[in-house]
Amino acid sequence: MFLYYGLAPTHAQPLRKYGSRTGRTGTDQRERLHWVEHLRAAAAPTRDDPAVLPPTVPGQLPLFPVRRMLSIDVCRRILQRPLAGYRDVVEHTAAFAADTGIGKPMQRKLHEMLRLALAVRDADGDDLVDELVLDDIPNYGRSVRAILLRAEMLRPLPEPREPDRPQRSRTSRTTRRIWAPRAMTPRSCQQCDSWFTAKTKVTCEPCSSFAARKRGKSPASAGACDRCRRVDLPLADGYCRGCRWHVANYGPGDIARFGTQLWLGSPVPAPTSLRHSDVAPPTPRCLPTLTDSAERLLADLDSVMKQEMWSKVPATKTRNTLTVLVSWLGADAPLVESDIRALVDNRPLKFSGRRITQFLETRGLLIPDVEFRRDAQQKRLEAELAALPERIAQELSVWIKAVRGEGKWEHTGRTYRSIARYWHVLDPILKGWLANGIKSLREITQDDVKRAIATRKGTPARSVHIVLRNVFRALRQEGVIFRDPTRGLVFAGINKTPPSVPSDRLAGVLSHAQNDFQRFVMVLVCVHALSGTDMRHLLLTDLDLSRERLIVRRSGKRHIIYLDELTYRCASAWLRERHRRWPVTTNPHLLINRWTAVDTTHSPIGTTFTAIFRPTGLTMPTLRQDRIRDEAFEVDDPLHLMRLFGISSQTAMRYITAAHPERTAKLPR
Repeated sequence: MFLYYGLAPTHAQPLRKYGSRTGRTGTDQRERLHWVEHLRAAAAPTRDDPAVLPPTVPGQLPLFPVRRMLSIDVCRRILQRPLAGYRDVVEHTAAFAADTGIGKPMQRKLHEMLRLALAVRDADGDDLVDELVLDDIPNYGRSVRAILLRAEMLRPLPEPREPDRPQRSRTSRTTRRIWAPRAMTPRSCQQCDSWFTAKTKVTCEPCSSFAARKRGKSPASAGACDRCRRVDLPLADGYCRGCRWHVANYGPGDIARFGTQLWLGSPVPAPTSLRHSDVAPPTPRCLPTLTDSAERLLADLDSVMKQEMWSKVPATKTRNTLTVLVSWLGADAPLVESDIRALVDNRPLKFSGRRITQFLETRGLLIPDVEFRRDAQQKRLEAELAALPERIAQELSVWIKAVRGEGKWEHTGRTYRSIARYWHVLDPILKGWLANGIKSLREITQDDVKRAIATRKGTPARSVHIVLRNVFRALRQEGVIFRDPTRGLVFAGINKTPPSVPSDRLAGVLSHAQNDFQRFVMVLVCVHALSGTDMRHLLLTDLDLSRERLIVRRSGKRHIIYLDELTYRCASAWLRERHRRWPVTTNPHLLINRWTAVDTTHSPIGTTFTAIFRPTGLTMPTLRQDRIRDEAFEVDDPLHLMRLFGISSQTAMRYITAAHPERTAKLPR
């Protein structure tokens, strides 16, 4: 026995609450409401749009099945269309409702889905509804299938769809039927009109990459193409991807025409600029002959990949990228990094740019792109400043320079990443001031600052106070403003008790680790309470297995961790895995991945620790704080916490206070 998705037994239905006590209309009024709706539907013009699912000649065989984007709006546009067999399926819906216990609202929704299925049947010129059509129906496909089977209007698939594994229903203990994944069917791309095969996508892969790349460069990249006049398409230089590829193949003289060629099989991406549209983008099948210097460079790359034991996918993508570059641009002169980026942006799934730029840069064959290598947070801040009024943008530019250490008073400058965190707090405050007509930060008073802080509570309010104090102090020191509106404002500190995690949730945390890397990271956090910054900057030389200790380097001090048996085993397993995967890597960090292992700049690993702890249902800071709190419960000595975890005296006292609040009570005078 199977329960179809979207249906539930009678006892699982919510209670109907009608009557004046609940504030809802009674049963009679609901009936009168449906009666009014029928009158309005009769008075409204006939809703039978001939452009929506037009019926074809019965018995006509299509070339291949076409997937359709069906929705409730499509049903509304064919609400008055006469459909053969619709009355029969309505009667079977009533019988189906009596068996399953569903109400009238659910029956009306099933009527809409059945109307869509029958309309598609007529549009295909068929006498029965194909089961593949049910994949295009937005809702209640399993219930519609059951009703059509009752009415004998469904053509089932030749092979039944078997469940991958039994699953339990949410409303019953019986197993429910699981449909197999959708099959690959041909369809037309909504942007370039080329034919391709997919399961649910409506745009081909090159168009999806082109649209994502354009959105990343300019948010307002959609519009009407200057050549084909189609609207709501991603554009580059005023032209859509289909027109750019058409002009690239048929020459720049074809840019004044209107139509495009129909493609079968999703054409490769168009060139990045129409200035070179008379030359088609290179493909591996039509590359020029390689020169001797290009052959030597490729052989050098092969030896590097073999020596460093690159995996198959990145090695193939990197070699294809270098082959295309040296075939068309040669290997005698250095290559421009912007050309490599343009090639990779066209086919991100086929070419790789990061490894090839590092390979060429180490051999002096690369001209770096200064604009591309600028700090991402710096470019973001510049874009944010450009959207502000000119005067406020100039004042905030002075603040950024002062924080960076480029002002009148010399001090250690902060990174753009740190300034971006300040901007995240400052941005909503600025928008509120601009909405009130503020044109310069000189107009801000102390009352404005107090109102800005009052919009938040707790830690967010303290963050607003810290950021505004930083901004106006810097502007006062640089002589941009005459007085500091935050002077004299004191914000009380927040002593938040560290959270405690129940023991049942802590049990089995290490069982969620999928490899040696994740297990080692979990042990460092759950046992030794290391933070993400500490783990990212651990060096390979800091781990000494012979002495069973690990050195954690922090600003101005070092913290030594003496390894227990569990940490020792996890560290040994990770070292073996690290050497097996990257035996010749020169990255000095202890924790590396497939990107940093071949990075010539020896950068530390990125912020990938959050995903490791997501299956546990707990965050990394929560587990770290719980470990220190648990130790504070066992030993009520703050010096012990300072030596064991390398924390400050204030932090140690905060955990001791949370673990033993009875010892901090003040004696009565």
